[in-house]
Amino acid sequence: MKKSVLVFLVASLAIACVEQAPELSAAEREQLRENISREAPHPQHELDINFENRVRLIGYDVSTETVTPGQAFTITWYWHAQRQLDGGWQIFTHLADGRGENRVNEDTNGVVRQLYQPGRWREGEYIEDPQTITLPADWGSDQVVFYLGLWNGPHRLSISRGPSDGENRARAAQLSVATGPTAQAAPERPATPPPSIRAQHATGGVRIDGRLDDAAWQVPASTGFVNTVTGATGDVRATVRTLWDAQKLYVAFEVDDTFLRNTLEGRDAHLWEQDAVEIMVDPDGDGRNYFELQVSPTGEVFDTRYDSRRVPGPIGHADWNAAIEASVATRGTANDDADDEGYSVEIAIPWSSFVAPDGSAMSAPPSESTWRMNFYVMDTTRSGSRSSGWSPTLERDFHVPARFGRVTFAPAPVAAAEPAAEAAPAPTARAIQISPEAQRQLQRAIAAGSRPSAEAVRRHGLEPLPQQ
Repeated sequence: MKKSVLVFLVASLAIACVEQAPELSAAEREQLRENISREAPHPQHELDINFENRVRLIGYDVSTETVTPGQAFTITWYWHAQRQLDGGWQIFTHLADGRGENRVNEDTNGVVRQLYQPGRWREGEYIEDPQTITLPADWGSDQVVFYLGLWNGPHRLSISRGPSDGENRARAAQLSVATGPTAQAAPERPATPPPSIRAQHATGGVRIDGRLDDAAWQVPASTGFVNTVTGATGDVRATVRTLWDAQKLYVAFEVDDTFLRNTLEGRDAHLWEQDAVEIMVDPDGDGRNYFELQVSPTGEVFDTRYDSRRVPGPIGHADWNAAIEASVATRGTANDDADDEGYSVEIAIPWSSFVAPDGSAMSAPPSESTWRMNFYVMDTTRSGSRSSGWSPTLERDFHVPARFGRVTFAPAPVAAAEPAAEAAPAPTARAIQISPEAQRQLQRAIAAGSRPSAEAVRRHGLEPLPQQ
């Protein structure tokens, strides 16, 4: 009897630990009859992409090895459910062109995506996941690359084995694309230069409290954040300011946000999965040895360094830690369900935290020199997630150093010169009228080779002559 109760309790606990998705209806089971099996399939193209030992992508079939824009083709993915997931997990499919730019999302395409997402899969099942896809007529590239993964709100399952882009997207397939009359050239994107801003030299102290009420912060802000792919006005309203002095780089964000949310804790937690602001810094602008720093509305910090674009993957040299000082002031309360207004972040980074490729500490840049930087804000909403940035990267990737904006370090203000002392006014000449008698006395004195007496000078209103 006791053993039976124990078994029941253990089974109940196991069920409670995993949110169970609703059971399939009879009609849904009939629609999916060919898509779910306990026997391993044999796809045309074998893969071995492992998502946290919970799900594997084991291969795909495709109706044609060369697809034509404007004409439908079918690609079928084969999945293996290794462990039970909770009810919120779903599959995404992103299609990128040969330039690496994401062009199409096919996340909900197919019967499996409509009726049997990974949150409903049972351990041990093999899932056949067909998608019928038509590339846009203006695809304009000779390749299409498929990125697949599993997501749940702001989270993605990490890829523990197999090719990945560093954002927990598996590079699952690459097909050739036919060119010709049906494949129109993609429209040219306007060559919008990255934006620029001047970092004013900090005057007086900068108190890092998140409030931006120091006199030093009364400097121009960026004009607003944009959609990083298109350059259009961004979904998240935010601005950034920069300052500097001989010791530190200062960055301040102001973000409008009605739902403050970041439950992640600890240094180098994956803050980008929820609300956070982010700084990218490439000191010499060559796309190598650049730095990434993030701060959440709860004051947590993530920082890392890359040798080159996303190298090493997936998150660079996370053992690099800046001596960053960061403080946040919120207009609302993070991680509750009440409406909020936003938050501001104040950040100070010592120049010595930035390291050269040889590991030596950097120092403050010269006045009027320029570093390449970019600034981003990630926002979790009640219905999903979104982001905006200062300089559009024109790709679905923040790590595009060539598109970082330019920050120029303004010189320290010159102290006002002391006003010159006023010169003493020159004595003014005084006209003297001499009476005829005084004239005769002077003439007699001169003829006799003597000077007029002092009494005579005073009587006639003359100044005494200097002694010779």
